[in-house]
Amino acid sequence: MIDIFEILGIILTVFFLIVVLILAIAILLISYSVKTKKVLFPGFVLFVLDFLYYPLKILTEKIGMKKGYIDMISNDMRNFINYKELSRIPFEDRILLLPQCLRKRDCPAILDSMKGFQCKNCGRCGIGDLIRFCDEKNIKVFIIPGGSFVKKVIKLTRPKAIIGVGCHIELREASLVLEFLKVPGRGINLEKDGCVETKVNYEKIKKAVIISED
Repeated sequence: MIDIFEILGIILTVFFLIVVLILAIAILLISYSVKTKKVLFPGFVLFVLDFLYYPLKILTEKIGMKKGYIDMISNDMRNFINYKELSRIPFEDRILLLPQCLRKRDCPAILDSMKGFQCKNCGRCGIGDLIRFCDEKNIKVFIIPGGSFVKKVIKLTRPKAIIGVGCHIELREASLVLEFLKVPGRGINLEKDGCVETKVNYEKIKKAVIISED
């Protein structure tokens, strides 16, 4: 007589071994990418990162790796995958989303219920200079007060591509939404996160918003 529990045990064991094998391959590919700055099989690595997101997140933090490492790798992989499609989108069909936490504590910007914080170009931070740069390229910039505000902006502008700045967790969550909407995106990690006076590499943002096929 067939022992159903024995069969289930075999199936679970095989499944576990397959998962471990896939995980090992993904770790090797990620390690190679980190060391060489070259990405191999990004689609496969991204699939594994999404499929085993929580186990990988716990594992990497347990062994002492930087918190949010898996989110950052996921963001890098998505940036790589979206590069070509994003490069074909005209500048006027792109938007840049900035978190309000980049502002200084004494920022004079006023919140508009539809367009987010309206920069006064006071010079206290690098946002004003970045907006001028984007204006020259006909790229709209929005300083958003929170994640839920993104929906308003997308509905208002109907962009064909989105470049966003945020902490690693926010960027991953936003990338999943963009994949659902089938809108190519690019994420720029904050160099210092938090709730106020965060920091980012503004030159990196400028390079990201003008990615082109040329």
